[in-house]
Amino acid sequence: MTPQAQRIFFEAEAQAEHLIGILRLIISSSLGVVLLVALWLTGMPQSQVLEQQLLYAAFTMASYFGLGIVIILLIRSGQFRAWMAWPSALIDCVFILLGSWLSLSNMGLSGQFISAFPTIWLIPVVLACGALRFNPALLACMSVVLIVGFAVILNIPFLGPETEAREGLRFLFGWPPNVVRIVMISLAAIVLVAASMRIRALLRRSIDEAQARGQLTRFLPTELDDQLAVRGLDAMRAGEQKRMAILFIDIRGFTALAETMAPPDLSAFLARYRACISKAADATGGIVDKFVGDGAMIIFDDRHADAATCAVAFAHDVLNQFDEAPLGIGIHLGNVFAGVVGDEGRLEHTVLGDTVNVAARLEAATKAEGMALLVSEDVMQALDHREDGWQHIPSLTLPGRQSNISVWGLSRDQVRAAATLGS
Repeated sequence: MTPQAQRIFFEAEAQAEHLIGILRLIISSSLGVVLLVALWLTGMPQSQVLEQQLLYAAFTMASYFGLGIVIILLIRSGQFRAWMAWPSALIDCVFILLGSWLSLSNMGLSGQFISAFPTIWLIPVVLACGALRFNPALLACMSVVLIVGFAVILNIPFLGPETEAREGLRFLFGWPPNVVRIVMISLAAIVLVAASMRIRALLRRSIDEAQARGQLTRFLPTELDDQLAVRGLDAMRAGEQKRMAILFIDIRGFTALAETMAPPDLSAFLARYRACISKAADATGGIVDKFVGDGAMIIFDDRHADAATCAVAFAHDVLNQFDEAPLGIGIHLGNVFAGVVGDEGRLEHTVLGDTVNVAARLEAATKAEGMALLVSEDVMQALDHREDGWQHIPSLTLPGRQSNISVWGLSRDQVRAAATLGS
């Protein structure tokens, strides 16, 4: 199962368990109210056995209500885990079987009379709740537990005098228990309607996410597909602060160069240029965030503290491989906002912040400084290895910034010389 599918199923299971918790509250409180009203209208039975039976019923409903509260609190506090659905579901089965056994024991009846007790009518309700969980294995396990438990109870012999036990059956087929049975059927129908709505909602959500994913991947770098699958579109829209090395690359004098080329030649030239950038990004762990004409922005995640080294390696690779035109490259390292922006018609991944602006201005400054590559002091300090030949510019003025910054640069010849020495 893909990470995206796992995330969707976990969220669906958590939402289903939350809904089941709410249904537990509704079911237990509804049955309690109905039973009290029915008893108020027909009168309280004058029998210690029946009074004990009502006490068992009250205990079962209170426990069922309490379980619903616990599950809701776990989910709302973020403590819910997928495995918790199993004990939650199986406890429902235990409530039914234990309540049935206590009722039989209290009235001295054999297991053959199990169907007379309203408690057993909770089985359709519980199984309908199980269908909300989208877990066939769990629903099958619940069914097995209930069927085996029911079969075991059927074999229980009479636990008291037969005449006294049968006397108690009159109450079980009276008006209050039959009203409870009707309410249970109604509750089972409500749960099944809720299950159908949940399935429809999950299907609709899956379709919407697939459409949004298709829309986004038209513009999203393929390297970010895994993040989309794991984090989801909403989380990527919210964005996050990340430390990255930002690299801008541009062709010097591209406008004049383009005027000398026929359209097919220009198209082939840009294709080779972009292919070189993409290949170098793949080799150094960079992500081509976007191409804009003859320029490109490449980002390097610094989660392994190697973004500066990877970005400089990318620059060396492109400057050595693409010699059809002069290039300018600027690199800066720092914190950025990374996320997805735009409306449903066009969603794009982007990085924003001062780090991006500095990198862009360093690229623009390469022409005036006569350099092919300019990197900030932050990049230089983060390099794993600093080769010879770097030229230090202690104080460089960048447009739009109040203070100057320290930068380091390499000419194209120095880059090639370093490559020759390295080989």
